[in-house]
Amino acid sequence: MLIASVRYPALCSGCGSETECVGVQALVGQSLEWDIGYHCSGCGDALYECGPGGSPVPDDLRRRLLAEHGEARLMLSDPLASPILVMKVLRAELGGDLAQTKRTLQQIRAGMFAGTMPEMALLVHRLRAVGVEAEAECPQQPDEAPAGQPVAELEVRTVRRT
Repeated sequence: MLIASVRYPALCSGCGSETECVGVQALVGQSLEWDIGYHCSGCGDALYECGPGGSPVPDDLRRRLLAEHGEARLMLSDPLASPILVMKVLRAELGGDLAQTKRTLQQIRAGMFAGTMPEMALLVHRLRAVGVEAEAECPQQPDEAPAGQPVAELEVRTVRRT
C-alpha cells in the first residue's frame, strides 16, 4: 500500500469553526482510492467522503497532495519500449483518444508526465504487468522513504507525510 496524505484547515459545516481536515490518496492493491474527513471538536459534526477504486480524486485534494509531496514523474527504463504497449496501458488507465495518448507518451519520454505518487505508482505497476520497465521518481521523497528509492518499490510500505 502506498499512501499520500495532507492535513489542512477547513470550516466545520455544522458550526463554522476552523477544524483540521485530512485528505488521503492511496494505492491499495491495484486500485487508487481517496478519502477526506474531519471531526469538529466544537460541535461534534463530522464529514467523511471517500472514493472507491476508479473514482477520480477531487481536484482540490489532488492539488494539495501535489503541493505537499511534489510531483512524481513516470519514467520508462527502456527508451525504446514498445509504444504500442505503453499506449495501450495509457488508454486503459487514463482514457482519451489516440492523439491525446500519443501526446502523453511524448510527455513521458520527455520526463514531463507527472502526478501524485500513488497515480504514478499505479501506472508503473500496469506497465510492468505488460512487460514495460518503468519507475516513478519524485524529487520530494516521503519522510519514510530512503532517498533515491523509486516510488514503485514502496508498494508494501505505508508512506505517510503529515
